[in-house]
Amino acid sequence: MSIERNILWRDEITPQNGLRFANVHILVGYNQRTVADYCSMADMLIKTFGHLPTIPAVAYDEVHCYTVIESRRVKGCSIVTYDGYIPKGEYPGWFQGTWASVDYHF
Repeated sequence: MSIERNILWRDEITPQNGLRFANVHILVGYNQRTVADYCSMADMLIKTFGHLPTIPAVAYDEVHCYTVIESRRVKGCSIVTYDGYIPKGEYPGWFQGTWASVDYHF
């Protein structure tokens, strides 16, 4: 696995202003877990969601960095996360599902 992009929709949280709450994750399998690596991953996330006119810009202080500690297939991967309201729609290259569809914990 090189890069995995997941949008996990949180249907139990009430939509606001036409936006749906989601946990957004980018996982990278093979990097050194340096600050530069995590910043590069955050840049990928911000590039997708930071320019959308319907939401406030996603900033570095809203992106969190972790290591996957439990998983059958992605244990040890680096992960960056963003939790917030985004438009429901097509995001090419991104898997869309719920927490039930992933097997990792961080």
